[in-house]
Amino acid sequence: MKTDYKTEHLNTAENQGISLNAPSVAFYTLGCKTNQLETATLANQFKALGWQIADFNDAADLFVINTCTVTERSDLEAQRIIRRARLSNPSAKIAVTGCYTQIAPEAVAKQKGVNYVIGNNFKDQLATWVDDDIRSGSPQSQLVQVSEIDKSRIMVGATEAALDRTRASLKIQDGCDYKCTYCIIWKARGKSRSLPASDVETQLQRLIDEGFKEVVLTGINIGQYLDETTTKHIDLAKLLNRLVALPGNFRLRLSSLDPMEVDTPLIESIAGSAGKICPHIHLSAQSANDVVLKHMARRHHVRDFQRVCHQIQSLIPGACVGSDIIVGFPGETDTFFQETINVIENLPLHYCHVFSYSKRQGTPAAVMTGQISESVKKKRANQLRALSSKKMRLFIQSKIDSAAFQSVLVESNGQSGLSQHYLRFQFAPGVVFPPNSLQTCLIKTPLTTETPLNNTVLGETLSLHEEEIALEQPAFNQKLLNEKIIGQ
Repeated sequence: MKTDYKTEHLNTAENQGISLNAPSVAFYTLGCKTNQLETATLANQFKALGWQIADFNDAADLFVINTCTVTERSDLEAQRIIRRARLSNPSAKIAVTGCYTQIAPEAVAKQKGVNYVIGNNFKDQLATWVDDDIRSGSPQSQLVQVSEIDKSRIMVGATEAALDRTRASLKIQDGCDYKCTYCIIWKARGKSRSLPASDVETQLQRLIDEGFKEVVLTGINIGQYLDETTTKHIDLAKLLNRLVALPGNFRLRLSSLDPMEVDTPLIESIAGSAGKICPHIHLSAQSANDVVLKHMARRHHVRDFQRVCHQIQSLIPGACVGSDIIVGFPGETDTFFQETINVIENLPLHYCHVFSYSKRQGTPAAVMTGQISESVKKKRANQLRALSSKKMRLFIQSKIDSAAFQSVLVESNGQSGLSQHYLRFQFAPGVVFPPNSLQTCLIKTPLTTETPLNNTVLGETLSLHEEEIALEQPAFNQKLLNEKIIGQ
């Protein structure tokens, strides 16, 4: 994913009381949601130091590029963005951070025009270092700060920021203890580290008090969350039980989870949250064939994937469940791929994020035999995406048939929003609701869309007070049914 951090996501310089002749900084983000969140945090840090936020396509004094290294293509894209910044603004300073910088600092430092090379371990100090250096009057020709990732199990300092004007994100975990054969992120991010539960509570309460109605709990592998700073260790399920007890009108959404981390206590925590945790679970299964999973060095088997999907539907009826799936992994035969198709076809799984395998030098998978041609990968990806679209349409139709209520958080335009099931609602032309309000809606009809999930629907709202519908509790749903609001 590529993201320009544009001024529309931030208040203008004038509103912040920043002089128009203050230094300006522009951002470009490659990769995961964690990177996007960290870029937003960097932007806020620069703002606090008196910088203006510029669009990446415009002139700026400094360009900050937050990189990804999940594939070789990611590295090449980072190099391209660095060249683009240099050529468009030859006099500007360029700072490069993120996972590519962590893995290949020498390559980044050699690229023409790069002034600051900052690894993941020092990302939270980037703004201060660059600001001090530039304001010193005699900036260094190049500053390189990259070291081995902290081996401590404690994540120091919360990373949280607004994703937009209605949703915020809070990083509760970083790093990963698993070494999948296709992945290099465990090297770029280090071992799993968790933010102490008390810090998570403090930061979440602050976001709630600021008026955010939805907060996404994110990290590199949040299923590995474990606060070991207390006598009784706190895992993700126990953390969620503490968070939903906080006062306020809000809901939580979880980022992706390893199937082996989704155990009964975690599912029960979501089920028992009275709607404060969105019934939307995204798994990182990657394949539904045991041979391929073994070659990937994944810890689960197909039966584990199946068990988790069925248990979610048993304990959280109507939940939306999706998964990442990689196609064309080395050694994936036509038979193995068809087995993945068959398993997904018959699972209570409602969509897939489909990725074609891409080599990453430095990983075991890159030198495995049985590499798959690009044409076969493309064919398999198209086939799985077609199945994903079919399953999402069936999921939407089930919500229409059952007249299931959707609690939709209205976005800044007032004309669209996101439901607890991760369905994107588009309201009828001329219908505008207060931004950041929760509206109880029914799905009127699916919309033809080119989004990967085909998850956009046309919605209609019920005439209910916001405070009544803040949480979609079963008792409240039954009340609506008894009053026969549906069908009016």
